[in-house]
Amino acid sequence: MGLGQYRAKRNFSRTCEPQGSDSFTNQFRFVIQKHQASHLHYDFRLELQGVLKSWAVPKGPSSNPAIKRTAFQTEDHPLDYAEFEGEIPKGEYGAGTVILWDNGIWEPFDDNPIGSFYKGHLRFSLHGEKLQGDWELIRSAKENTWRLVKMNDEFSDFNPIPIVERMPASVLSGLTLEQFTDNPQAKPQLVHRSAKQRIDERLARVPNEAMPEKMSPQLTTLADTPPTGDAWLHEIKWDGYRMLAFKKGDAVRIISRNHIDWTVSFQVIADKIRLLPFENLILDGEMVIFDESNRASFQCMQNAIDAGSHSPFRYYCYDMPYYHSKSLLSLPLIERKSLLKAVLRQAPSAIRYNDHIIGEGREVFANACRLGLEGIVSKLADSPYQTKRSKSWLKIKCVKRQEYVIAGFTPPQGARRYFGSLYLGVFNEKGKLEYSGNVGTGFTEASLKTVYQALLPLVIEKNPFTTNPPGCRTATWVKPELVAEVEFSEWTKESNLRHPSFKGLRRDKTAKTIHREETLPVSLLEKVVPESAKPSEKSRVRLSHPEKLLYPEDGISKQQLYDYYEAVAEWMLPFIRERPLTLLRCPGGYQQCFYQKHRTASSSPALKPIPIQDKKNRQWEDYLTVEDEKGLLSLVQMGVLEIHPWGSTIAHLEQADVIVFDLDPAPDVAWKEVVLAAQTVRHYLNTMQLTSFVKTTGGKGLHVVVPILPEHDWEAIKRFTKAFVETLETIAPDRYVSNMAKKKRQGKLFIDYLRNQWDTTAIAPYSTRARPKAPVAVPLHWDELTDQFEDTFYTLHSLLKRLHTLRENPWQSFFTLHQSLDLD
Repeated sequence: MGLGQYRAKRNFSRTCEPQGSDSFTNQFRFVIQKHQASHLHYDFRLELQGVLKSWAVPKGPSSNPAIKRTAFQTEDHPLDYAEFEGEIPKGEYGAGTVILWDNGIWEPFDDNPIGSFYKGHLRFSLHGEKLQGDWELIRSAKENTWRLVKMNDEFSDFNPIPIVERMPASVLSGLTLEQFTDNPQAKPQLVHRSAKQRIDERLARVPNEAMPEKMSPQLTTLADTPPTGDAWLHEIKWDGYRMLAFKKGDAVRIISRNHIDWTVSFQVIADKIRLLPFENLILDGEMVIFDESNRASFQCMQNAIDAGSHSPFRYYCYDMPYYHSKSLLSLPLIERKSLLKAVLRQAPSAIRYNDHIIGEGREVFANACRLGLEGIVSKLADSPYQTKRSKSWLKIKCVKRQEYVIAGFTPPQGARRYFGSLYLGVFNEKGKLEYSGNVGTGFTEASLKTVYQALLPLVIEKNPFTTNPPGCRTATWVKPELVAEVEFSEWTKESNLRHPSFKGLRRDKTAKTIHREETLPVSLLEKVVPESAKPSEKSRVRLSHPEKLLYPEDGISKQQLYDYYEAVAEWMLPFIRERPLTLLRCPGGYQQCFYQKHRTASSSPALKPIPIQDKKNRQWEDYLTVEDEKGLLSLVQMGVLEIHPWGSTIAHLEQADVIVFDLDPAPDVAWKEVVLAAQTVRHYLNTMQLTSFVKTTGGKGLHVVVPILPEHDWEAIKRFTKAFVETLETIAPDRYVSNMAKKKRQGKLFIDYLRNQWDTTAIAPYSTRARPKAPVAVPLHWDELTDQFEDTFYTLHSLLKRLHTLRENPWQSFFTLHQSLDLD
């Protein structure tokens, strides 16, 4: 659609709305603006194709999956509109007040979101100040009419009061629409105060320190592979210029790593930094320009610097060594980045927060290379900022690239002008220039001329190298002052470059700092990562809204549930590992739940997908399973309150290795009858040489569980358990029933054998239940099962005390028994 329609509807001599321009970048920002025009509505905007794709949502977004909001597609808006908050004058299109109701990042599910948009079905996650979780935009048959729908996940909101009513204020100014209309001049002051106060509170204990006039940045060490483990975070390595930005009041300086002032070249970024509502800052990041393929381009950076300071630079910030009156050098990197993100929350679009991924280094690196990026930078999450090169920041490159000093050039041949190739070298530890090879490819006619003109004033007679390189008799030598960026395939045995290609001049680096980069084997480094740099197990899964109450009457929060599962993980994992799971997810609390057994977009990546063919429709679906503690803890982030495993493992899905008899009493059946039933089931199993175990369910019944060798298919297991239960029913028809019909269960105990068939589950040992007081399913010793024992005796809180006092595991022999079910 482009911006033609947007501009045609507006008179920019009267309206304060931005005129904007098309952009090749796409950072997947989203914004929702509350707009009191002729009718109140909410403008929902997603950054795509260099513009903000826009929809008017009359009633505003709803976080309730049952409520579908109509969204009318409107004209594309410029990216600058994402920062707009103000009054549109009367008589102008859309006249009225606009506030920034929410903003953040949207993450498309599909690899081709542009294609999904034109097909009329966008699925995505929102990471905003107010809106979170998974959403859909679905186009209807009516022209320009869509539906905005919240998908069911842990961020679903079933509160009867809509979120737009509960949270009416601007995320930028803190003002409501009415307050802004009454006093629009209050906005800048409130933005400054609220953002600054929040950050100052976090830094109250950090001592004051004067802001330095200059600072050396922390430098990276070249590594062979990405480090593994959650002690490391990983960022994109941008193909640009490393710069520190110093903001002192309204004065802004852009300084290179070798302390050269580049403010004039990057004046457009300096002007944007000046707008940040903070007095004193030092930001660390990379100046980048994107090409038409939406990739950071070093050549475009060179061209833009030559063209002047008004080029569309982007400043990707990944650290903040100084804030206000505080030196942040000693703070852990992860904390500095959190503060930086808060500072840049309302920054102009040219200044971007450089996000990261914790752990999964090899996957991050592989994806970076697949996307054609230069590589990644891996950093120890708990490391301080060091104003020197360190091994806590590692760079891993997809292709070999390094800076080299230009020491001369060869004469041109054929139709080529200016020169044939450049002589390259690096300084050794004694400060002597050593020859590294020649580069003659990678040049354009323009870059040949630019480099040649830069070299002419530096021509000298003497060879600056320690040796005479090939072709030295016809070479033109120059003072070794200019630095070139060169890509190559490998080093030869003679320490020369193989297949080098010129990428550009590095005017931000001085020649004397150029040495051959030695690659650090990460295997050596990982052995010496200090324990203090490794996050605790609790940090392995990050919780959103840990304070959220999942059992509100009992005051049990998401964090407390996490702490419980962390404590019982060693006890619980053997019963659920490598088994398909059915999960009861209750992100809004135990009274608002839904079941999930298939993998969806909102499933944690820590869960392993298992393809299983449906017995009815023959379709293959990805089921979920847990492999380790991280997978178990990720269920808490998903709002899972109940975990139900299959009775077979992934290794033998068709053959059961666990039999469950579910004892479910009618409401009028006394507890002592349930205990008697369990003992009876145990007795008859013993006559068949089958050892059984008992557990509470966290409900009103018991499970008698029998581990067996995986020798029989599910149909055979179902026939056996059905016959077993019907035999008990025949022996004591006044006590037991095998039919689940309620009218037949009055005064009796229903023994359910139907859990012993394909695709059915039973509550896992140590799983919580979605019921008041957070009861837990608990394995017991048989001698613990008495008339005085209550099924709901153990809860999330009391079970931990039990585990601490147990002398032995009640089910110690569960996994060492090798008993067969004799069906002959």
